[in-house]
Amino acid sequence: MHELSLIQSIIDIIREERVKHGMNRVVRVRVVNGALSGAVSDALSFGWECLTQDGELKGVALEIVDMPLKVACGSCGLAFEPEDKHYMPCPACQEILGHDIQSGKELYIDEIEADV
Repeated sequence: MHELSLIQSIIDIIREERVKHGMNRVVRVRVVNGALSGAVSDALSFGWECLTQDGELKGVALEIVDMPLKVACGSCGLAFEPEDKHYMPCPACQEILGHDIQSGKELYIDEIEADV
């Protein structure tokens, strides 16, 4: 379960940001998880619960925003959200190859809410 190492990295970043910005207590963290990121949102939540049971992040809420896969057709340029991430026929021209991924690969901390 690589999500534990991802959560540990997120925790490390939060600690660095707390010091950098003089945050007293973190209240909430929002993470954006793209459909193609390779991370499972439920596993990220579980990893957060496991790794924040003690210490300065105990009780901090983790909000995960699932970012859908969005592509632009490589043939006609139509932007669409495919139903399947492995087979993506364009709804306009039925092209299945050469699409440009516009979103869905991301995994990042979007917001840290804290008391200063």
